[in-house]
Amino acid sequence: MGWEELPTILLEEIFSLLPIRYRYYCSQVCQSWYRTFHSPFIWQTFIFDGNIFTRRKFNLFRGYERILNSYRVQLYLPRKSQYLKQLIIKPIPEYHNMCDFLNILTTFFHYYGSDNYPFPHLEEFSFTFYVLVSIDDDTNNQGNIVNAYYQHPNAFIRGKKRYYGTGGIILQTLRRFISSLHCLKRFHLNNLLLESDSDIGACLNELLENSSETLEYLEILNYSSHIVPLYIVGLFSNLYSISISSHSLNDDVLLLFANHLIHLHKLNIIQDELTIPCRYSDTVWTEIDIILQENRREWYIRMITKGKCKNEPFWPNNPAQVRAIIYDTSLIKLVQTSIYTCMEQYSKTLEIYAHLKSMCRVYIPRSFLERGDMAYIGLVKTTQYLHTLAIRERISTATCLLIAYYGTKHNLKYFYLRRNCVILRNEYRQYIFNEFDDNNEQMHIWLEKNCRQYNNVEDAVSLLFGRRWKMLSDWEYNQIHV
Repeated sequence: MGWEELPTILLEEIFSLLPIRYRYYCSQVCQSWYRTFHSPFIWQTFIFDGNIFTRRKFNLFRGYERILNSYRVQLYLPRKSQYLKQLIIKPIPEYHNMCDFLNILTTFFHYYGSDNYPFPHLEEFSFTFYVLVSIDDDTNNQGNIVNAYYQHPNAFIRGKKRYYGTGGIILQTLRRFISSLHCLKRFHLNNLLLESDSDIGACLNELLENSSETLEYLEILNYSSHIVPLYIVGLFSNLYSISISSHSLNDDVLLLFANHLIHLHKLNIIQDELTIPCRYSDTVWTEIDIILQENRREWYIRMITKGKCKNEPFWPNNPAQVRAIIYDTSLIKLVQTSIYTCMEQYSKTLEIYAHLKSMCRVYIPRSFLERGDMAYIGLVKTTQYLHTLAIRERISTATCLLIAYYGTKHNLKYFYLRRNCVILRNEYRQYIFNEFDDNNEQMHIWLEKNCRQYNNVEDAVSLLFGRRWKMLSDWEYNQIHV
């Protein structure tokens, strides 16, 4: 079978991964590829990344820069808009191109009108603002501007860095575009960092008018640069999943979710370098638990730390139904006290505990007393519903064996471990094993037999899981999704 004879479904998957320019080049190869180029499937997702539909132009002061070619956009929209399901606008530093693109889309909407909606299959819209950063200089304290936003009164200061959010014409352009969208199911709005109180509710009010009954997933990250509770999120009655920054919540907002969002199942509380850590009262989780039990509902709460965040989040107290704790950052090392807090607060609910990003940017100790070996073993012993564990920190081969042994006694199914941080050691020669009616002597013999070679460790863990298991390389570890 040659390339021209590949099944259409495979060609469509390949074409959907290519930029539009290379899709066109591939369409010139043969008739089969030409027909695939016009398949609706490959045009379901459009990503505006600042390079598509642009051309280079020389500016006397800034050199070469990319300028949006509106003619190309106007050729694309009438032909492919009816197939579009997902529209993504990535963070781009050329604000003029972003505003021009949004204005063209808004004009396109208004040209056809609400009766002849040009995006009949559009279900998802994602917008992430490019946050400008300036770094204060220690010598003159005047600031080394990385991206020039020279005169901006609304700077969000964090240490030596100043972050500049959106507002003004950019925000007005975005609001006009969102007011044209109808019947969305998924909506992402990230890093606006609004400062003015008059702008709070921007974009969400427009979304509420046209998609309040159809929206199922809502992601609002770093909506404001200060602590502002977003009550308006509780007015989307059919939400199934919410991803929101911690400083956009408070006790009243959480109670509003519990009382009004009867379909809500997943609540992702996310913290990154732009998020202000917030703590909620202990009583609110008790009230929420009572409301959920009365209505026979439950929440799946995930605590996610991502980006360049260096701080541990504030843990909700029991009876908060925290099911997952995920560190998707390379700047936070394992803190044993955080694991002990999880064991104490979430022993009956925790299902996922993961440290992602293999390239850790912090010091990883080698001493057994400073490592988290015993904390991880205690975690799998205590949390009976834990089914996924991802470890990037340094542990010994004996600890790996014990985690698999005690984890399979409960519910552990997915155990991810970096091979580069596993050392050939056994620090449990004086330990007495008697937790699950274990034979102490046999346990010591089993550890000594299998902990001296990596292959023996993988074979022993494979026997415990009943399937093939292996330690992961750094590249493989970065590919896992939990």
